[in-house]
Amino acid sequence: MAAASARGDAGMRVLEAATVEAATSALDAHPDLRVMVADIDLVGEPLTGLTLAKAAAARWPDVSMLMVSGIIEPEQEAMPQGARFLRKPFEAETLVGAVRALAAARASGRLEPDGSGVTEQIASADSR
Repeated sequence: MAAASARGDAGMRVLEAATVEAATSALDAHPDLRVMVADIDLVGEPLTGLTLAKAAAARWPDVSMLMVSGIIEPEQEAMPQGARFLRKPFEAETLVGAVRALAAARASGRLEPDGSGVTEQIASADSR
């Protein structure tokens, strides 16, 4: 996956999961993970990325969620509390910037439950 490669190239530790089961197993096995990027449009899965993200947010509340899609743009209320959205297609630097902004906001306590505190940073990364 190109998105995972871009984050790895930026020095981020990346775990890839092609299924909902693999994603939950990765979160179980790596409690130090801080940001999960989930594609809303999971191909071949009975669940959507939104369903996965909501379940993950309930079980791992310290993991920030970045939702991506090139098909739909969900309302903030449809996403897990604190999740942010990035529309595809995007440049690798935009994704890396959004992940860094979420991780930094969470670490500094600036990420509010409604997701505020990081929106401007993601929008700024997207405009590069």
